[in-house]
Formats: sequence, C-alpha cells, structure tokens
Amino acid sequence: MKRIGLITLTILSIFAMSCTNGDEEKLETVARDTIIVRDTIYIEKVKYFDARWLQRKFETCEWKSWESYDYHFVVRHPVFMQMDEGKASTSGVCFEYKGVRLLAKAYKDKVEMSIEEKYNELGKSANTKSMKDNYFLIAGKMGEENCYFEKDIKIDGCWYYIRAEFPQAFTSSIDALLQYVKEYAPFAFSLYVKQ
Repeated sequence: MKRIGLITLTILSIFAMSCTNGDEEKLETVARDTIIVRDTIYIEKVKYFDARWLQRKFETCEWKSWESYDYHFVVRHPVFMQMDEGKASTSGVCFEYKGVRLLAKAYKDKVEMSIEEKYNELGKSANTKSMKDNYFLIAGKMGEENCYFEKDIKIDGCWYYIRAEFPQAFTSSIDALLQYVKEYAPFAFSLYVKQ
C-alpha cells in the first residue's frame, strides 16, 4: 500500500511540475550542435534557451497590420511586439520584444542592382542563403549573441525588405516569426497570420 501511495505521489509531483504558468519565462540553457527551424535557418554550435513560453506566445497571439504611407506595403506583427518610434518612418518600421526585432522597409532602387548583384553583395557574410526570381533570403550571425534572417524582394524598381533579428538563444522559439519573414509578400497577408 505504501508503494502505491509513493507512486501516486510521484505521478502527482510530475504532473504539478508540468502545469507551470504558460507565461513563465524559463531560461534553461541547453546545448545543441545544430538548430534547424523547419527549413528556414541553420545555426551551428549554439546554446539556446528553453523558451517554450516565447514559442507559445508567437504561435497563439493575434497579429496587427502596419502600412507604409509612401509605398503602401503591409507588414503584419504580433500584437505584443512594440513599435520602436525612433525607427519608424513612412517607408519603414521596427517592432521589438525582449531583444527580438522585426524590421521592414521599402526604398527605390537608385543604383539599379539586379537581384543577383544584391544577393552576392549582402550574402557575403551570410551562413545560409537562397535566391529566386524576384527575391532572396539570407541568414547569419550578428556578433556572438545575435542572429538575423532577411528577405529582400524587388518589385517594379523598388526594394522591399523584411528582417528578423534575435538572440541566438531564442532561435528555436520564434519559428512562427521566421516563417512569416520567409513567406512575406509586401502586398499580401501570410498564411501564418491568425485571422
């Protein structure tokens, strides 16, 4: 009988520990050789945080729209990410939450670079990159602690870029944001945006 009571107590303890607050900001460091976030970004030899609270936040939140007055392109962003007023203009915007930033901007192509020329120029320091007909994707590290994932699109003589910058420790927790960047189209909503 004591044995059954001990087993029951153990099971209840495990259950109680698994039912922690969903918004708890747990930062347990875990070592990994390579992190693959779907097929979006590859980062080797990093430490990341067990931040399932952040992953749930990105996957379950509502998203809002911001529209450029000059270029009339639309950017969607999670409601909990705050706009950086100092970086906002009629052609670009920046949203931030706990070191995770989403930047978007449009500008006219005054130098008239081709997709391939710009891809080669910006991709020099990238760890991961790929190019299609009218856009390219690049990803890499920013110093020791941060990473970026960027999409650059050329439409009718204008460049549109969207970029996620984030602590590498959160790489595995912001997949919803990285997928939004990957599938971003300036004049359409992403499939990953909740209605």
